[in-house]
Amino acid sequence: MSPREQSWVEEMFGRFAWREEARRIGLIEILGEWERQNIVSIAPPVALRDGQGRAVELIYCHRRIATPLRRTLGELGEQQLGHLVNTFDGCFVSRHMGWDPKRPLSRHAWGIAVDLNARLFPYGSRKQQDARLVAAFAKQGFCWGGEWGKPDPMHFEMARLTEPEASIQILVDGEHVASGFVQEGRVMAPVREIAEALGAVVEARMKEGEVEIYRAGGEW
Repeated sequence: MSPREQSWVEEMFGRFAWREEARRIGLIEILGEWERQNIVSIAPPVALRDGQGRAVELIYCHRRIATPLRRTLGELGEQQLGHLVNTFDGCFVSRHMGWDPKRPLSRHAWGIAVDLNARLFPYGSRKQQDARLVAAFAKQGFCWGGEWGKPDPMHFEMARLTEPEASIQILVDGEHVASGFVQEGRVMAPVREIAEALGAVVEARMKEGEVEIYRAGGEW
């Protein structure tokens, strides 16, 4: 899975104004209310330690990846694979890529990326993280930096949201007929309920991968 383009990141996780942070080169200061509105803290469902051996009690991340991240770590714990995370090396850090002010902002600045086992799998290394770890994150929509042209095997970032953005109610002539949800800017809703509310007939041909909608008594 490849990383998503910048436009997708801003559409899904928001835009913010920022300025360079004086206290450290490569760090930025996010202006306005974006951080307060979007960055949340979650307690990891498995025991984690940072690069200094300290227990990680809270993970700060974007609110929209909180559930998939928690679910990934939880499933690793349930499968007795928590040991694959030797160190948890951060998620939300408002900075440039590589701490270089000449480079674009890191996805860590949005709180949608995590670094794991940084000392064992440094940036630029072609070492491979355990395939079970990579698969667990991919299942929840994270892409892995170890597959990039310039590998970053410690790095996992959100590339496919698995959680709906919001629920939505479908009305026909003011009457509720179905419920759906918004996913990546698209409305997902049940075809049959909506079509039948409009007086149509729905025929699903699953083997052919087709759904046909037509008027009762004659096609449109």
